[in-house]
Amino acid sequence: MKRIYLLITCLVILALVAGTTAARAQKQRPEGYIDAQAPAATDTTFTRFFLQDPLTSSAWWHSHTIVDKVGGVHLVFYDTTYIYYAHCAANCDDPANWLVLPVFNAGDLDSLDEPTLSLDANNRPRLMWYAEYSGETYYFYAECNANCTASAANWSSVAVVGMGAYGYPENIRYFALDAQDRPHMVYPNTNYSEYGFYYVSCDSGCLNASNWYTTTVTTPDLQPYVLQLVFDSNSRPRILGYADNANVLAYAECNSNCSTAANWGSVGLFAPITYLSEYGFAMRVNAQGNPRIAYYDGNDSNNVLYYAWSNTSHLTPGNWSSYTVNYPTNYDYWSLDLALDSQGRPAVALATSDSDMSYATCTANCETTSPTWQQEIVETTDDLEAEYPIPVAQGCVSATWSVSGLPSLSLDGANNPSMSYRVVHVQLCEDYPGHYQILRDAQSIRFATAGGAPQNNRKVYLPLVKR
Repeated sequence: MKRIYLLITCLVILALVAGTTAARAQKQRPEGYIDAQAPAATDTTFTRFFLQDPLTSSAWWHSHTIVDKVGGVHLVFYDTTYIYYAHCAANCDDPANWLVLPVFNAGDLDSLDEPTLSLDANNRPRLMWYAEYSGETYYFYAECNANCTASAANWSSVAVVGMGAYGYPENIRYFALDAQDRPHMVYPNTNYSEYGFYYVSCDSGCLNASNWYTTTVTTPDLQPYVLQLVFDSNSRPRILGYADNANVLAYAECNSNCSTAANWGSVGLFAPITYLSEYGFAMRVNAQGNPRIAYYDGNDSNNVLYYAWSNTSHLTPGNWSSYTVNYPTNYDYWSLDLALDSQGRPAVALATSDSDMSYATCTANCETTSPTWQQEIVETTDDLEAEYPIPVAQGCVSATWSVSGLPSLSLDGANNPSMSYRVVHVQLCEDYPGHYQILRDAQSIRFATAGGAPQNNRKVYLPLVKR
């Protein structure tokens, strides 16, 4: 979508601009208020560090973090030169335990590559990205089965789907493995009168392009893009996107024989939604296969977090409920990620209105009209300034770090969070008398995980619930 506009808007504000929370539950038109009590909670502390030196990195947009079944952390990110795979087997709050390897060259349209990661049952990484090489544009799939941070030669890849320059992904959730470790991806179908998406799958031998096949799914009255794909434990796909023609989130699902387009259904949810960002929503499914969604509605005057759920017949709008939790995000730059803990409770990583990185969790009654949420600050711009100060350059009048957001969140078996997110340093500089421009002089991917020295970073709220 409009990435350049969004980045410029965010950086202008950050360069120029140096608790009580309300939660409101709704089903259709809510009315009435009740007070919800928040229990005492234990502080989560975070260790944070750069995955690349910010003065040499040109990291783009999203990263993707996954904690595996034995507590190891896998991460992909990209810059103007390479797609990187990073791995830590244990004690991942220590940067010395991380290995980072450039595994593939970035494409000619490098900012659009959006590499995304999944792990098979043996914790082996599977990777997909979009790239243009020598004028040819494809989605690429890659596998590595051993020693994946030792050498790029241990990775194998194949071009899966060819397309034009405007078929790029707009978030990192377009690719996933099902419960049988079969890879799938989705991308929008923008052909007039056939609006919907392409569901691309492989059953075996997935390093052979001929083993991939495509199902064309239509979504009547909806033109979804920014597509996200998740599977339940029975390998049933659930897809979420944004349909700007109807100002709704577009939800689609299939429960059997999903290579047959007629077995898919779709529905529009939560109107009106008016995004200027590709990163303002995320979906997961719980152990019972029921979808959970965190999202923003794009309302500048009430730009707060929503949490939504459905427990039956998900293609019926009346079977969805939601409430708002007053955690405002970055102005004009909504970004979040959602994870579910071992009890199915939501946890959200989000960029705040103060340009900080925040971690919000629901601790009780999460799918009711009386939820309890708490918020903890993972990192502030002041934290970054203290750790890695960059002086104002000659000819400039101000400089600041920005936690620009785009978080990727994953929980380990004990519900401890790990996340990656992008940070940018900008300077406001005079290019000729009386005229100023914003210069980005450092950018990198930060990694944060539970652990390290105690921090006074927890805020527990007594939500005001509207139902």
